[in-house]
Amino acid sequence: MPKQSKNAGSRPATAGDGKAGNRQQARERARLEAAKLQRKRRLTQGAVVAAVAVVAIGIVVIAVVLGTSGRAERVPTASTNVTVGDSSVPFSIDGSAVQVGQNDAKVTMDLWVDYSCPHCQEFEATNNATISSLVASGKLAAVYHNIQIVTDYGTEAGNASACLAVHDPNGWPAFNAALYANHGAQTDGWSASDFARFAAANGGGSATQSCITDGTYRSWITANTAASAKADVDGTPTMFLNGEKTDPLSGQALVDRVNSLAGA
Repeated sequence: MPKQSKNAGSRPATAGDGKAGNRQQARERARLEAAKLQRKRRLTQGAVVAAVAVVAIGIVVIAVVLGTSGRAERVPTASTNVTVGDSSVPFSIDGSAVQVGQNDAKVTMDLWVDYSCPHCQEFEATNNATISSLVASGKLAAVYHNIQIVTDYGTEAGNASACLAVHDPNGWPAFNAALYANHGAQTDGWSASDFARFAAANGGGSATQSCITDGTYRSWITANTAASAKADVDGTPTMFLNGEKTDPLSGQALVDRVNSLAGA
C-alpha cells in the first residue's frame, strides 16, 4: 500500500489565500482608521460646541453689562428746588417721572401724559394755573409720567423735557407748558434740532441743547410708555389721586377734590 503524504487531508496554500488575507487586513486597518477619525471628529465637535457656548455666554454677559450701563446713563436724575408762583418747591426727576411739590404733601397727583396728545394739550391749558396754585400751597405734589402713544412729537418733546429738567430745572414748569402749547400740525414732525432751538429760546443752556440733540432720554420715554400698561393706563391724560385712578378733573372740581383729600 502506498504511503500517505504527511500533508494528506490539508489543502496546499495558494497565491489566492495570501491575497484574501491581505484584503482582510486592509479592511481591518480601514475600519480602525475610520473609527479613529470618528472619535477625533467627536472630540473636535465637542470642543467647538464648548467654545461657542463660552463665547455666547461672554457675549450675553457683555450685552447685559453694557445694556445696564447704558440704561443707567439714560435715566434722567435731578433734585433741587424750583419757583412755582411765588413759592420755592421741591423738584425732582427720576427713573419714571418728574415731581413738582412737597414730598409730604397731603395729596399726590400722578398724571400720565403725552406731549403729542390733543386732550393732554387741552388739559394743560385749562389746568396749568390751578395745578401750580395747589402745588405752591403745599397741598399737592404733581407727578408727571411722560409717555408717547400718539405721534413721535411725544417722544422728542419728552426727551427735550427730560433734558431741561436735568440741566435747567428751574425752567421746567414753564417749558412743560410751552411744549404742549407748541404742538400743532406744523411742529408735529419736529426733529431733535428743532427742539434744541426751542429749548434755547425757553431758558435751555448749551448742556440742555446738546442733550436734546443727542436724544439722550428718548429711551426714558419708551420705558415709561412700556410701564404705563402695568400702571392701568389706557389713554392720556390718565389721573391718579393718592394712588386711586379717577377721571381727569379740571378747574374747581380738581381744587375741591384736592381740598377734600387734604382735609382742608
